Parts: sequence; C-alpha cells; structure tokens
Amino acid sequence: MNGIVVTWPQLLYLGLVLILFYVAELLLFLRKARRQPRDYELIQRQETLEDHVALLHREIEALKIRLAASSHLQQEPVIDASSAETPYAHAIRMARQGADVEDMVRECGISRGEADLIAALYRAERQG
Repeated sequence: MNGIVVTWPQLLYLGLVLILFYVAELLLFLRKARRQPRDYELIQRQETLEDHVALLHREIEALKIRLAASSHLQQEPVIDASSAETPYAHAIRMARQGADVEDMVRECGISRGEADLIAALYRAERQG
C-alpha cells in the first residue's frame, strides 16, 4: 500500500481545526446578528429624523411665504395713507401754517363752516 497514510492523531488535529473553524464562524455570525438590530434601529431612527427635518423645512418655507405676504399687506395701507392726505388733514396743515379760511375751502373742498372750525381750533393752538 503506497497510498496516503493518515494516523489517528492527525485525524484528531484535523477534526480540531475544523471544529475551531466552525466555532469562529459561529461567533462571527452571532456578533453580526447582534449588531444588525442596532444598525436597523439606527437606520430607522435616522430616516425618521430626516423625514422630520424635511417636514420642518417645508413648514419654514410656508411660514416665510406667509410672513412675506403679511408684511406686504401691512405695508400697502401705510403707503396709501401717507401718500393720499385727507382733505381735513390738508386743511389742518394749512391752518397750522396760517392759511386763510377761503384758501382752505378752495384747496381742500370742505365747507365754509368746517374751514372756520378748523381755523379756530388750530389758531388757538398756535397762539396758546
């Protein structure tokens, strides 16, 4: 018999090496299996947080639009009020400057009685 001769101690060593190899594989598998749920939970949590951040970004953009529209609406009346002076405000300004009652009636389009009243009120204010 010129074949390969394997002794019992060699078979035991080979069996021991195979058992150690399978134990190492089992330990690696268990380590991976323990880590996967944590990784899965972290991934899910990260996705949830990313969704929440995206929602907050959309809400911020909507608030920016509402704020811009609100400030635009608030500015319009102020511009209109300052640019268009009412006849009474114009008459009061003229009375403070010492204008005549006839000039107030003609320029402001108010009645003679209203012009007299405004002139009397603001003449007293100017004098006193």
